[in-house]
Amino acid sequence: MPVPAAPDTNIAITLYTLNRHCKTEADLDETMRRVKEIGYRAIQISGIGPIPVERVAALIDKHGLYVCATHESLASLKSDMPSVIKKLKAYGCTFTAIGSAGDAYWSAEGVKTLANELNDIARTMKNEGIGFGFHNHAAEFHRFTEKTFIAELYDNAPDMLGEIDTFWVQHGGGSPAAWIRRLKNRMPVIHFKDMTITRPAKGVKAEIHDCAIGEGNLDWPDIIAACRESNVRWFVVEQEDFTAEDDIFAAAKASFENMKKMGIR
Repeated sequence: MPVPAAPDTNIAITLYTLNRHCKTEADLDETMRRVKEIGYRAIQISGIGPIPVERVAALIDKHGLYVCATHESLASLKSDMPSVIKKLKAYGCTFTAIGSAGDAYWSAEGVKTLANELNDIARTMKNEGIGFGFHNHAAEFHRFTEKTFIAELYDNAPDMLGEIDTFWVQHGGGSPAAWIRRLKNRMPVIHFKDMTITRPAKGVKAEIHDCAIGEGNLDWPDIIAACRESNVRWFVVEQEDFTAEDDIFAAAKASFENMKKMGIR
């Protein structure tokens, strides 16, 4: 399908947040309806069940949603990139990222090998009108050299774009705002994920959790300012830390409403 016009908003949500409600086509249909009802007009496709591409595309069209990004596995990109590109075009999507590279590259030499592979993928994708990026976790702030793994990766893959995760940057000891500014004009999509600390009683170890945007401790004014300075287009809500009893859709609504209160369009 042709790339549709993007809605006049910066706010999106990754379906990975709602993945337990996206396992079947019927589930995905209802989830898209509820997401749109909350007010989201853009989504990232990630973590959904084995639903045929054409059926997912039909639901995207049915609910009038814009796909700002997807997550794809490195294995699928290396083994069958034409199918990935075909899927992205079916969704009208112009950006994708890998969510993890796995442990095969976990060494000083491995990160350079990975950077070369990701840079090659980025070049191929760019020729198809698709941006390609990398989504970090905390582990990438490990140092095999004087640089962190994530710094080595970006420095050695100049054609690769960014998709940093604010929670995981902070968890890894980095500054989300500093990394956003470091990737100025190189990061169309960012994952917004807040961080909170809980310590229910004396003698109990404090625990780190993610939470709805605006209900944790991250410095959102500086993060948002950095995004605007750095021309980040999509602020994608992600939350993973749910119990079986939690209302995931209530959290998605809280994030949306809090981002609106922060002045995000």
